[in-house]
Amino acid sequence: TWRTAPKVETNDPGGWGRSLEWATSCPPPRHNFVTLPRVRSESPAFDLNHPEYAALEARVAANGAAK
Repeated sequence: TWRTAPKVETNDPGGWGRSLEWATSCPPPRHNFVTLPRVRSESPAFDLNHPEYAALEARVAANGAAK
């Protein structure tokens, strides 16, 4: 239960968060981003934590869907 569970020390405990909400602390600090982050995919936080999958997705997108 929530009373006896260990305290979560990371922002994305599983490491599989996809959106920008998972890329910051909770609660977020004031002025979280100095500038607006450049978003290059539909899952930027996932790409940050798993660059090997991001590279694979980019190759598949460049070559078209698997046939």
